[in-house]
Amino acid sequence: MKDKKYRNSLCASVLFGLLLSLVSCKQRDDYPVFERKEPVVTVPEVIPPDNEIGALVKKIMDKTDIISIFKLDSTTALADGIKRTHVRYVNKLNQAMSMQILEVDLSKTNIGVTALSPFDDYLFTVQTLGDMAKYNEGRAGGKIIAAVNGDVVTSSAPTGSFIFKSRQLKTTTTTATSNTRPFLGVKKNGSVFIGNKPSTSSPMDEYNLNDLASLVSGGTWLLYRGDTVTSATETVQANTAVGLNAGRNYLYAVVVDGGTNAFSIGITYNDLGKIMAAIGSSDAFVTNGGTASVMVERAESEGRSSLLSWKVVNRPIALAGGASANGIGFVLK
Repeated sequence: MKDKKYRNSLCASVLFGLLLSLVSCKQRDDYPVFERKEPVVTVPEVIPPDNEIGALVKKIMDKTDIISIFKLDSTTALADGIKRTHVRYVNKLNQAMSMQILEVDLSKTNIGVTALSPFDDYLFTVQTLGDMAKYNEGRAGGKIIAAVNGDVVTSSAPTGSFIFKSRQLKTTTTTATSNTRPFLGVKKNGSVFIGNKPSTSSPMDEYNLNDLASLVSGGTWLLYRGDTVTSATETVQANTAVGLNAGRNYLYAVVVDGGTNAFSIGITYNDLGKIMAAIGSSDAFVTNGGTASVMVERAESEGRSSLLSWKVVNRPIALAGGASANGIGFVLK
């Protein structure tokens, strides 16, 4: 009987404790009231209709399966001999894409190509491409009209060889890759070529480093002497590529944006190689990819040098793009 009374008393105590805990959980009158945030509504991008397909895009559509749905293209003449084309499209996987293409007419005697170095200096460090162009303007031999990022960065230095203002800052990587890493070279007479070879068994045109005013390396071959260099890497990302036609009188610099599903997902090396071949390249390679893929162009305000800048024309994930160890500048002499 005593056990029954004890159990009843214990149950009553537990119930009373539960009631007290519920009362104590009641929100205090002086508890701060936080404003309820409305959910963020993403407004879908509206791309104006474009019923006229430009010559470059037509070449890509005729020769490849890269463009599933054409959205728009626009071409801007940056200087006599330098044009930039912006292309928006949907790829074969139904993903949004954005691409910038520079066409540089090297047959024009007033057009030059030069290596860019951070802070216009000979020390290894990094700098965003727009600022790099601004620092290099004074010794570029003319107006830097546009530029693209250069080599992959390793410990604040370019990974491959680098020649700046005829000074050989770095001329080897390792024994195994010294002749298989692609580069864009500019001789002291102004002629431009793509050097080295994709494999140790490939033929290679000889060159003399002492003849070069500029050399900017890359990492991945796309085309060699008109043939595709297939990559086993299927990474989809932003990428920058440069290429030359067989006559070496046209240079193409391409930046494909990546990393954003709604704007541009990115591209593989093999698909980028198809684009470079379609627009006219015989030799082509990737300089770098990811956040470092940047293209800038000159922006003056009524010719006032104090307001001179180089604006980013593509859309890297970081606003100004990742810092680079060097760059490739296109100059109006």
